[in-house]
Amino acid sequence: MTPHRVRGSVLIVAALAALASRAPAQSPERPLLVLSMGAGYVTGGSIWRLDRQYALVFPPVTSGEVDSVALGRLFRPGFEAGLGVTLFRSPHIGLSAEISFLGISTESRCSPLGPFAADSRNVNERACVDIQGKLIRTSAAAFQAGATWRPAAEARVQPYLRAVGGLALLGGSFVETGGVVAVPPASGDTARASFVSQVFLADQDRRELTWVATLALGVTMEAGPGTQLRFEVRDIMTNVSSVTGPGDHLSSPPFAQVGSRTVHLLALTVALDLVLERQRTRRY
Repeated sequence: MTPHRVRGSVLIVAALAALASRAPAQSPERPLLVLSMGAGYVTGGSIWRLDRQYALVFPPVTSGEVDSVALGRLFRPGFEAGLGVTLFRSPHIGLSAEISFLGISTESRCSPLGPFAADSRNVNERACVDIQGKLIRTSAAAFQAGATWRPAAEARVQPYLRAVGGLALLGGSFVETGGVVAVPPASGDTARASFVSQVFLADQDRRELTWVATLALGVTMEAGPGTQLRFEVRDIMTNVSSVTGPGDHLSSPPFAQVGSRTVHLLALTVALDLVLERQRTRRY
């Protein structure tokens, strides 16, 4: 065989191999619909800290007698669960939408800035103890849409980048801070004690709606016919209410000075995908 024929044979084989490798690839006539169901771990940092908040002694022993405490709020480790859908009309770019629930509970902080004032019932002191480390049931339900990019659409292990954004419904208050203490009656009968809520900071206009955006980096792995596993790292950005100044301790309740703060939540999720492929039938 001459060198020219060898070269021609090599080119033909290479061309056939290229065609064979591209044959299973997705085309505009074969769009992919990926349905996802996943859950994972989510965590965040500090939300706000107030260096000094005054609180009237309960009940006031002398006019103007107050205690002073430092207050704060931070995120506790929580969970994320959601459903998503991505439509790939081309091999690399897809349109994505998802609904997710963020169980982003928070934890309150309280520490005295000196000895508590004389109070036979120690209401402020015991309220501060109750606040310290207290679990606050806060959450967010997010509705987002955006796009997904995957550079290796034909591989069994496919890395991808996703960016989505939308709105979130907030549950619970990220501002209100108070403790519950048992106060016995004047007779001293502890069996008939009443429970008193001592609010150090109140939330005048609790925020219920905010924006949310998510940047995700992940990889999918083929698990079986029409199914795949998804492992993802997510940076969830949202905006929540934040205390910017003390409340008026002479008012009841003492409404806090409130602003807003953009927070970052780190999430690690695992999902199961159902891959649906639509093929157009040819008419003869």
